[in-house]
Amino acid sequence: MVFTAALGLNVAAAHADDHERARRAFEAGRIVPLSAVLDRLDPQADGEVLEVELEDDDEAFVYEIKLLAPDGRIMERRFDAHTGEPLGAAREDD
Repeated sequence: MVFTAALGLNVAAAHADDHERARRAFEAGRIVPLSAVLDRLDPQADGEVLEVELEDDDEAFVYEIKLLAPDGRIMERRFDAHTGEPLGAAREDD
C-alpha cells in the first residue's frame, strides 16, 4: 500500500513538472498556446480530440494530438509547438 501511495505522488510530481515546463516554454515564447493549434483542427474532417501531449523532440517542442476520426479510427496529428505548423499525421495502428 505504501508503494502505491509513493508511486501516486511521483506521478503527481511529474505531472506538475510537465505543466511547469510547458508554462515556462510558453512564457519564453518557445511555444504557441495549445488553443492556436486546436483552432487548426476541423472536427468534421479531423474528428474529436482524445488526448494532447507536449513532447520535447531534440530540443524542439511538438504537440501530439490523438483524435477519434469520423470513420472511427484513432489518428495522431503532430504540430510544431513553436510555429503551430502541422508536421504530419498517422493512424494509431501505423
